[in-house]
Amino acid sequence: MTKSVNRVGPIHLAPGVRKFNFWTFIYAAFICIGMLAGMNFLQGYVISVHLGVPPGEQGAVTGTLAFWTEIVAIILIVPFGILSDRIGRKPVMVFGILVLALGYGLFPFATTVTELIYYRIIFAVGAAALAALVAIVGNDYTQDVSRGRLFGFSGVANGLGVIFMSVVVASIPSALTARGVDPIDAGIAMFLTAAILCLLTGVVFFIGLRGGTPVQAEARPPMSVLLVSGIRAAANPKIALAYGAAFAGRSDNAIKGLFISLWAIQLAQLNNAPISEALAGAGRLMGIMGLVILIWTPIFGIILDRVNRLTGVALAMGLAGLGYVSMALVDDPLATINIPLFMLLAIGQGSAIIASATLVGQEASASERGTVIATSGLFGAIGILFAAVVGGRLFDSIGPSAPFVLLGVLQLFLCLSALAVKRFTDVASHG
Repeated sequence: MTKSVNRVGPIHLAPGVRKFNFWTFIYAAFICIGMLAGMNFLQGYVISVHLGVPPGEQGAVTGTLAFWTEIVAIILIVPFGILSDRIGRKPVMVFGILVLALGYGLFPFATTVTELIYYRIIFAVGAAALAALVAIVGNDYTQDVSRGRLFGFSGVANGLGVIFMSVVVASIPSALTARGVDPIDAGIAMFLTAAILCLLTGVVFFIGLRGGTPVQAEARPPMSVLLVSGIRAAANPKIALAYGAAFAGRSDNAIKGLFISLWAIQLAQLNNAPISEALAGAGRLMGIMGLVILIWTPIFGIILDRVNRLTGVALAMGLAGLGYVSMALVDDPLATINIPLFMLLAIGQGSAIIASATLVGQEASASERGTVIATSGLFGAIGILFAAVVGGRLFDSIGPSAPFVLLGVLQLFLCLSALAVKRFTDVASHG
């Protein structure tokens, strides 16, 4: 009887985790990743339609918004992880999603790029909390034997969330303008829809997430220990590699959201085509990529539970590197002939994220898990900052595929690094 209570299909639940808690986590993987990726994807509409930023400046504006977002993440993501190790996961998750609602609600009312930055910073506070906590909660809720499978299935939820935001929510302006609604009012409706969904999610998290932390209050490390535990953990080469994989994996997700829609919008402007239709077309492409992730990540999660986790990271980085470098071959992201390349990109990006989360969860101790995973998130934030700022400049100066190729080269380097760490640890274990 106990065995059945502590399992959901192939997922072995951690002691004390109820099925209701598990399904709340799956919903969190759906809505949080969808909302985080959604802002990157939808903001191009505000930049081009609401503010009328010229095409030649849109990449730089996008990079600037991402820069300030990631500065906030760099400052706050580890403190949120530390806080979750001290007071529990639930209050930090509820706080994060409510602040996300505020950010979405304010964003379409910006009248200048400076205002847009302020509202993006508000959004970024909530994003910093959620970016760390989703992975932390996932690692809390499973036993190591099925950690890969859990992140594989949560990857399905991630994919559905991205599909929902990029196909359903992103289509709101196109649907409303076709009925005669002003394009700016249509953009406001799109962002307020997202804000309301975030508010409702706050209630779901309050009811459904498990309270507390994985260890008893008396076993929780003091603040002085937690402040340095994330960096100290990098002495473990596997955790150091997981930090590097997070650097690349998180920037993958951001680059995809930041620049695919902008790429399509710019082509529409050059060809005097409707921007709302370009955004909807980019949304359909993101939907296809999300569907690929939805199918692939459970398969890759099973692979991660059957192979050495370092081998899994090497495979993930290799797939991601090939997918992102292949963007050099793309002229029009909405052309049907290029869909297979974007499918490969989606496979690599989905693999990179769950491989990093699985490896760091395996290696981090339960008492410091929130802090160590948040530090992994910190490296992810730094990766997004690097990719968005440098990528935004490359987008404007070289071409839309340049940010993708930059990341692809980095991922191929990490593939080789994972193989080197595996060889080092194999030699050490036999020595």
